[in-house]
Amino acid sequence: MSELNEKRILVTGGAGFIGSHLTEELLRQGHSVIVLDNLSSGILNNLPKHKRLTFVEGDIRDFDLVDKLVKRSDMVFHLAEYIPTTMSYGSGHVVKYSIDAPLQDFDVSARGTLIVLNSAKKYGRKFIFTSTAAVYGGANFPLKEDFQPIPASPYGASKLCAEEYVRLYYRIYGLPTSIARLFNVYGPKQSKYVMYDVLLKLKQNQFYLEMLGTGDEIRDFVYVDDVVKALILIAQDEFATGEVYNVGSGKPIRINEMIHIMLELLGIRPEVKFAGSSWKGDVKNLIADISKISMIGYRPECSLSKGLVKLINWFKSTNRVQEGL
Repeated sequence: MSELNEKRILVTGGAGFIGSHLTEELLRQGHSVIVLDNLSSGILNNLPKHKRLTFVEGDIRDFDLVDKLVKRSDMVFHLAEYIPTTMSYGSGHVVKYSIDAPLQDFDVSARGTLIVLNSAKKYGRKFIFTSTAAVYGGANFPLKEDFQPIPASPYGASKLCAEEYVRLYYRIYGLPTSIARLFNVYGPKQSKYVMYDVLLKLKQNQFYLEMLGTGDEIRDFVYVDDVVKALILIAQDEFATGEVYNVGSGKPIRINEMIHIMLELLGIRPEVKFAGSSWKGDVKNLIADISKISMIGYRPECSLSKGLVKLINWFKSTNRVQEGL
């Protein structure tokens, strides 16, 4: 096991949900952090005010800017992806965005990644890429990293394309790279996706809840702090170089069961209805096999119930909702 040892680290997309949690932990460990974010969905207030934090508002497709920032860094965590600016919190989803605008999604997720990756090669910087379980396309069994990917959306396809370049740069140029395929990450500061949608809709009406899908869809929800630990573990471990890792909880659950837990924690019993269908590209089941990353010491620590309590408390504190929700 190698150490990061007070490095200066570039985090693209660092003002976003996962990126800001990663930035906070890197600062806590004593590193200097440069965050590059165009604030298309990231929020500046997600980041702490810290003397070792430098924030740069910009786009990963800005070749000269990226080159300058990678040169100033010792390591790159690349999290930036295509999420357009939206004031309608709770309505956004990267899969849906990619369905609506596949060219823009490809330009950021694939070409943007290649631009950052190429600068990492130029200066010999370790490169940690956050990919997604969407590359798999879904299956009715736990997915291992060697499962043949069949993306069901442009988002999954563009991320898979980016993965191929990351692996190529390791094989051809010897660049130290690793890939983390994130499953369904949740936690404070996440202002979109299913759990946030539930809370937002219940804030508007505590007596009736309508959700997309059937409720029988299966997901592997993993708390954001566990994901941050996994990313840092991958960056530290010398055996992780050139490898791809699933990052999940290893404990799949049906959507309707997850919502039931949320309602129990909230202490309310609304009528719950599922629409029966979802947007194109949304898969039925995504289940993580985390045996590979467990071999380098990954142990998810936050249970779904504990994570949901933290998410709910954050939602209450930021939305000033009435007692009971």
